[in-house]
This record gives sequence, structure tokens and C-alpha cells, in this order.
Amino acid sequence: MNHPIRPQLVLPVAIVLTVVTVVLALVFSSPGWDEPEKTAAPTILPSEGEESPTRLAAWTRPATTDPEAMAIGYARAIWTYDTSKHSFDDWQDAVSVFADPSGEGPRIARSLLPLFPEWQQLELHNARASADHITAEITPEMTRLQQSATAPKGWTGFVVHGKQTVVLDTETVVADRQAAVGIVCTPICKFWSATAQINP
Repeated sequence: MNHPIRPQLVLPVAIVLTVVTVVLALVFSSPGWDEPEKTAAPTILPSEGEESPTRLAAWTRPATTDPEAMAIGYARAIWTYDTSKHSFDDWQDAVSVFADPSGEGPRIARSLLPLFPEWQQLELHNARASADHITAEITPEMTRLQQSATAPKGWTGFVVHGKQTVVLDTETVVADRQAAVGIVCTPICKFWSATAQINP
């Protein structure tokens, strides 16, 4: 025999079961239910223009249309280092940036740096060096090269001179430095070539 009260109970019980099911589904499907809450580490971005700890200010490539400024910037980069602040790779990478990344430019730009065994000796003596009084001169020989049919468009050659102050442990040595540097500006300037051999 059917009891008239049963249909009246079915609807409230069904509603209660539906609500409980939904609540449990929400709780179990929420992120982090089965694992402890993780706190995300804050992202710290360096200030714009801030120097990397391994990158010396003297290595900054000039963004210029002036070939003389580029030649002087390159000379400063190859004559400045600090073995306590950067690696040999850091120095090579910084000097490579002066050249067009395609072709042999970066390798040629690095050619006036010391060899790795020499760098290791510098590291043993906590060596560092800076350059000042850098000048860039267009000599008669450079003028002849510039006028040559083989010179690339926008090429200018300089003989760069400077004073390099080297600190080895507690000893300080000041040396004259020079190199022949070729710069191409079309119109932004880039390193083109360099040699330590200076023609008279």
C-alpha cells in the first residue's frame, strides 16, 4: 500500500542531495585541494638600462653614425677588463657586438683580445685594466685604403691610440696601445676590421 507522504519527501531529499553533490564537486575540483598551497616567488626585473654585473660600462657599443666614435668605443672595449667581475667569454661576447653578427665580423672583432691562456694568467693576478686618452686618427695610409676600389661603401680607417692602465696584484703598469681599425657606416656604424700591425 502506497503512503501518500512519500512523494512529498522525495523532492526535498533530491534537492538536498543535488546541493551536497555540487558542493563536494566544487571542493574536490578546486586547485590545490590535494596539495599544499604554493606561494609564487616574485619576479624581479632589472631596471631599464641597468648594467649587467658581468658587463662593464666601457664595453657599451656606441649607437652612432660617427665612425670616429665607433673606433674609439671599440678600442676602449678591447683595452678594458676586470678579471674579478667577468669571464673571458663575457669579454669576447661584448666585443663581438661591435661587429655585424653575420659573417666573420665578430671573430675579427675578438682577434685583438688576448688568447685564453693569457687570460688565465691575468686571472691568477686579479688583473684589471682601463683605457683613457684614446684618439682615432685618419693617417695617409688609411686615406689611400678608403679611396681604394676594394674598400666597402661607407668604410673609414683609423689608427687608434690610447693609454692602458693595468693592475696586476699590487703592481700598476701604464702602457701605450695602438691598433688599426676599420669602421663601416651605412649610416649606423659597425666594426669592420682591425689589426695590431700599424703601417708607417
